[in-house]
Amino acid sequence: MSTVITLIQAEEVVNQGIVKGSPLSSRFDASQISPNIEEAERRFFKTFINDEFYNDLVAQKNPTPSNYNNDLGPIVLAYPNNALYETLWTQKFFSYLSRACYHESLDNIVVQIGSNGAFVNDTEYGQNVGISGLKFLKDSALQTLEGMQPSIIKYLCDNKANYPLWNSEEYCGECSDNKSDLGRTGGFVFK
Repeated sequence: MSTVITLIQAEEVVNQGIVKGSPLSSRFDASQISPNIEEAERRFFKTFINDEFYNDLVAQKNPTPSNYNNDLGPIVLAYPNNALYETLWTQKFFSYLSRACYHESLDNIVVQIGSNGAFVNDTEYGQNVGISGLKFLKDSALQTLEGMQPSIIKYLCDNKANYPLWNSEEYCGECSDNKSDLGRTGGFVFK
């Protein structure tokens, strides 16, 4: 039985060196990501990945955080016993979920809560971008996620025979054309 409760783990979002899927520094504290993973998966991933497929992905995933950068230690595959899931993870899900976790974590990274209330961190060696910078980063991350999702859905549709647990009927074929038209539109959805 797997001890994994979410598909991606905080260490995978942060500690991949040049192979990582999010724009966070490799010295970033992964504990800032952890509390936001479930919400990121619910908000961005479970909207087009049905429960049965998601649960199977989680159940088959290696409980040890994956690592694809041998400069950071031995290579650890996310799905050592399922080549199709491993391909899906490395080519599509890893980067998408990393960015979803980054997006969901930004609010609490920029604005933190202490015993004296909410505050914006200020560092000695850099200038905090504040709330306006936070809004820019969130908008940019959201546009990236919206641009990535159609590519994932198209990949799943093109390879639906390999992923029978994915509910392809809703997204593949003539009646699904409107669902895959989202892209990087600057926040506007054109129909």
